[in-house]
Amino acid sequence: MQTWRLLDTPPMTAAENMAMDETLLELKGKGKSLNTIRFLQFSPRAVLVGFHQAIDEEIRTDYCRANRIDVNRRITGGGAIFFDENQLGWEVFCNKSFFNTAIPNVHLFKALCDPVVTALALLNINAEFRPRNDIEVNGRKISGTGGTEADDAFMFQGTMLVDFDVNTMLRALRIPVEKLKAKEINSVKDRVTCLKWELGDAPALASIKQAIKLGFEKCLDIKLELGGLTTQEQKRFEEKLTHFRSARWVDTVKPRFQKREAVHASYKAPTGMVRFTLVVNLPQKRLKDIYITGDFLSFPGRALYDLEAELRGAPLDRDHLHGIIRNYFNQGRIIIPGLSLEDFVKPLDQCLEKVEISNYGIPLAHCNLISVANGSFEEVIRRRPSVLLLPYCAKLTGCDLRYEKGCKVCGEAGCSIGPAWAMGRSKKMEVISIISFEDLWDELMRMKATGVSAYIGCCCQPFFSKHVDEFKRSGLPGILLDIDNTTCYELDQAKQAYAGQFESQTNLDLELLETVLQTIVNARGSSVTA
Repeated sequence: MQTWRLLDTPPMTAAENMAMDETLLELKGKGKSLNTIRFLQFSPRAVLVGFHQAIDEEIRTDYCRANRIDVNRRITGGGAIFFDENQLGWEVFCNKSFFNTAIPNVHLFKALCDPVVTALALLNINAEFRPRNDIEVNGRKISGTGGTEADDAFMFQGTMLVDFDVNTMLRALRIPVEKLKAKEINSVKDRVTCLKWELGDAPALASIKQAIKLGFEKCLDIKLELGGLTTQEQKRFEEKLTHFRSARWVDTVKPRFQKREAVHASYKAPTGMVRFTLVVNLPQKRLKDIYITGDFLSFPGRALYDLEAELRGAPLDRDHLHGIIRNYFNQGRIIIPGLSLEDFVKPLDQCLEKVEISNYGIPLAHCNLISVANGSFEEVIRRRPSVLLLPYCAKLTGCDLRYEKGCKVCGEAGCSIGPAWAMGRSKKMEVISIISFEDLWDELMRMKATGVSAYIGCCCQPFFSKHVDEFKRSGLPGILLDIDNTTCYELDQAKQAYAGQFESQTNLDLELLETVLQTIVNARGSSVTA
């Protein structure tokens, strides 16, 4: 039986905790540190994005700044989390040889989650491992986990939700609707739980730590002995603090600079969100820069940055870019548990399609607001779309037809549906107001059955990212235009919108719609001339 160190560090700032993580992993990877189980706590409260995430995409920084909530970045992948003084983190630093594997996989994640499942049983909570890397109680997550590696060492970490400040979390994080469907606390409890909710009262912190200690000792067949930092670890920790306090570290991923030259797209895979942002040189057809972000885990830790570096400067050619990425996957140079190569490149293909749209003389800024289903932009245009689908949420909240399929085109100020409806009619298109997701699907099936060749629709980008597979499954070619302002996804009200009960108003991008509709007219004219 091996003896490991139990390192119970006091509450620290986010930067201090991140510096400690890298210190322990780095030295362990070089064989200069002990196999260690570490408890970590935060003071003040903090929000932490995953290693591959962008702060602006995941965090409401103004709220955090006003409420003295630290913002920082983990050295591990995964999604953004809120960590207040009531939460307890646990971490494992060990030799890869201990688990007889050099490649992270679901079996390794389960082996590292089982000790906490055992600890919860000691606290009278029946929990279980949920692939890819969560611990749940009756279908609700109580511990999210993640990991990374360096040289010959693994680091694996998780949170134990002791008590849960739902309101602050929702205000601090830009919660993806795929993870949290609504703003109400009761809805949150459908997806997440904590010790206090399960037991009626939160156990003493010492009792929780003792249960986790016993869980690791039992499941890993080790003996844990309380210990502190070595002199070398303390020195290296202090050297790293300046870096982890810096904007250079916190803002490592900033994919939205140079917006006029950039296109971006995202795909929600079952195991995580993947986002691609491409900064392009259109005259030379070259990829100037690329950012791949999301809440997935990837190994080795910097493999994604190496991949980005190899893609930079490459020609804007789908086969060439796919080839580079395929080699990384096939050669094991990057491993993303639970995410296939095919899913990984879906947002890349969407970005390349947006670039191709610029061939129609449409500014790249507008191209970035256009998505396509079941064909290229050119292919859909050639099919001469005959139906325009508009979302009910763009109608005035007081309109008596807001939750109906029609529109009176009354000219009421502040309504973008009426002008869009008139545009469609002027182009001899059938115009339909969509009032729920089920209604959208019914309309797509009706259109397909009646011989509609293609359509134009308006929806927000998060909606398209979430339902891209459903749009594809419909088999009907379509062009989807992004909505111009705040949507239900940003207001955490997607559940209401899905059912046709969203009570706020959005606005359509009428300039974008007019541009695309005119492109259809021009294509019709050129085909007649030909």
